[in-house]
Amino acid sequence: MNSKSTPRQLFRPTAIALAIAAAQCFMPTYVAAQTATAGEYRLPSAPLEQTLLQIAKQSGLLISYDPALVKDLKSAPVEGKLNPTDAIKKALGGTGLELVATPGGQWTLRRVPAQQAAQVPPAVAATASAGASAGAATAPVVADAELPLISVAAQRDSGGTGFVAESSSSFSRTDTPLSETPKSVTVVNAAVIQSQSAKSLPEILRNASGVVTRPGPFGVPTYTLRGFAGTPVMSDGVTRSSQDASSTLTPTIAISSVEVIKGPSAIIAGDAPPGGVINIVKKTPQAEPFYELQAAYGMYGYTQLAFDSTGALTEDKKLRYRIVVSADKAGGTAMGYDGGRHFYLAPTLQWKDDSTDFTIGYSRTTSRDPFPQYTVGFARGGYITEYTDHPLGNEKDHFSAYSNEANAKLEQKLGNNVTFISRFNYTRSEQMQDGWAALSTIAPNNSLLMRGLQSRSIFYNMSTQNYLRWKTDFGSVKSTTLVGFDYTELKFSQFDNSGPSLTRTIPNVFGNTSLPPLDVPLSPSVTGRTGKAGTYIQEQLSYKGLNLLASLRSDNFVSETTIVGAAQPSNSHQRAVSPSVGIMYQLTPEVATYASWNKGFQPGTARTVSGELLPPRRSEQVEAGFKFNLLDDKVFITTSAYRISYTNQPISDPVNRGFSIASSGAVSRGFEFELQGQILPGLNVTAQYAYNNYQQDYAPTVKVNLPKHTGSVWATYNFRTPILQGFGVGGGMFFASNQYVGNTNLYRLPGQVQTDLAVFYRQKKMGLNLSVKNVFNRKLYYSTVTPSFIPMGPSRTVLLTGTYDF
Repeated sequence: MNSKSTPRQLFRPTAIALAIAAAQCFMPTYVAAQTATAGEYRLPSAPLEQTLLQIAKQSGLLISYDPALVKDLKSAPVEGKLNPTDAIKKALGGTGLELVATPGGQWTLRRVPAQQAAQVPPAVAATASAGASAGAATAPVVADAELPLISVAAQRDSGGTGFVAESSSSFSRTDTPLSETPKSVTVVNAAVIQSQSAKSLPEILRNASGVVTRPGPFGVPTYTLRGFAGTPVMSDGVTRSSQDASSTLTPTIAISSVEVIKGPSAIIAGDAPPGGVINIVKKTPQAEPFYELQAAYGMYGYTQLAFDSTGALTEDKKLRYRIVVSADKAGGTAMGYDGGRHFYLAPTLQWKDDSTDFTIGYSRTTSRDPFPQYTVGFARGGYITEYTDHPLGNEKDHFSAYSNEANAKLEQKLGNNVTFISRFNYTRSEQMQDGWAALSTIAPNNSLLMRGLQSRSIFYNMSTQNYLRWKTDFGSVKSTTLVGFDYTELKFSQFDNSGPSLTRTIPNVFGNTSLPPLDVPLSPSVTGRTGKAGTYIQEQLSYKGLNLLASLRSDNFVSETTIVGAAQPSNSHQRAVSPSVGIMYQLTPEVATYASWNKGFQPGTARTVSGELLPPRRSEQVEAGFKFNLLDDKVFITTSAYRISYTNQPISDPVNRGFSIASSGAVSRGFEFELQGQILPGLNVTAQYAYNNYQQDYAPTVKVNLPKHTGSVWATYNFRTPILQGFGVGGGMFFASNQYVGNTNLYRLPGQVQTDLAVFYRQKKMGLNLSVKNVFNRKLYYSTVTPSFIPMGPSRTVLLTGTYDF
């Protein structure tokens, strides 16, 4: 339950959650139980329910149980200096009940199993029998019915909350619950990711409203958010170059959650596009040990082996570690290209005590991805609607990437109210594209012009964040103030084909013509450096049911780009101030309404014929909506309506070729709905719908290459009967309405629905997940801007994933 829970919510019809310390709501309860300070108890024998409530009030321990279990039972006396769990165990003496931890890290009560009850003295057994006859006998004993059938690792990394995400680690840089945040933020946690057998970031982002994926012919996909392209992907809140794909290659076993912050988000990334940002949150060390081995096998020779381990290295559990290793490969693709290969290694160390939280980590990523499945349009209009089963270039065409990342984070308390937070990240990544891509549409004689692309890019990215967080209370007014400074420096070099442009013509796209592999010399073509420095202040106030969040950020951008052969380098220095304010009011304990206003900007990079740099693109968002916490905080719903506008869109100068002029811009309007939670015992659901109307004022006659309607629903059900204990099923649909491709109405993709199904089995430490994606083998298409490359979704795909926890 969250910190807003009322006494009425505290006593549920099916379970009681005794929660006093709000801070413990945001960590697994098994940690809270192990680290809670021993207290002095002097509780006489009393009704058991009353004694348990007293222990909860004094310790803040979270515990859930069926009220029928404790009805008419009396507790044993509890006296002495005891840990909360020991106090509860003492109170349960002679009741025939015991305190147990679920696999998800929750505490609950159950009747002592028969084999243990046989060893209980007759007097105690008689007491337990009396309690059972009073109504406890009908209480079902389910190992962990509140959580989806996922591994222990996914449960713990999701905080034991199923599909519901309590908070965002990056948006406000505080521990404020999403239910108290006046902005639309989507968090897809590890429970959802594993239940869907998601293996890539695009699969995860299908669960977030407003996100449209656009695969490219080479490299990882780009993402459009609320109508605006170029959405950056951050890693643990650290900004990367939009061309640096290293953060998007993190394997899903290493991901704790993926956050999508909607609208201009200058407080997080000073030069973020108007649509928002995506942030990947990686798994961190935990005090309680576990080890998980994961293996997967799928179609086209796909195999994966991964290992996730964490725990404490010292008896006091202050020094902790985590190591994630993942490797996978495939024999080929449905289109006949060579299969992909990926390797990931990430060790992390953490020191955490009452005043210091210091983490250092390293990750190594290597990746080789084949040319994606795609189709091509005809010059007359329309496109090949079937899946192509042979390469249009060479079977070895691919995109590869290598990255080494070092990071550190320090949270140091400077007193009871002030904390200093510092983050540092350094990444060196190298990316290569090598292969043939379509340069035109298909000619009337079915021939296709292809272009050979071979290039290499090297990125050096250093980023640091430093800020003070000051928390104060003035009676009923609570304040959290942030004052900080960010700095990011990026250096890059690009090497391209130094010879003439490589072009070839395929005489018949329906034949099996294969082009030769590329082997051309590369020479330096572009080098550059970008420095970004930002200072900001953020104020968060709460007064009873009112929450206010306001920020002001000032950014300085310096960039230098050198093009080989150009007369002189292109330099720029730009400044911007970005304000933001949001307000939320709690209408009832379950319903809150909010409104927010945010501004942002992107530095201008295009130049006019006179050599002047075009002004920055300014963006503005107005958003309003409602947030609901229903069914005793088991279901979280967000509804939002928004309007985003920006100006100074650069377009090509119609008179002076190679230069640009400024235009008006674009406006995006829309509505979004998101639901996460457990709507019935054993039934977990995540669902979203988005409507977006994007209008580009700078080119009103040009078609918008986006669907207006997108949505998804995914649900898992755990069978609760003894005969089917351990089994579960999952299913969902992912929807997009029709959309245009290119600038005219010659190419239009139909509306589409992908249906996925899954069957789960989990028993003790072992789990299996059989996933079937695109069950009905429909022809699926991704969003794109050119008819020469229309990426297609997967045909029917079967994947078997197994986990073993030890």
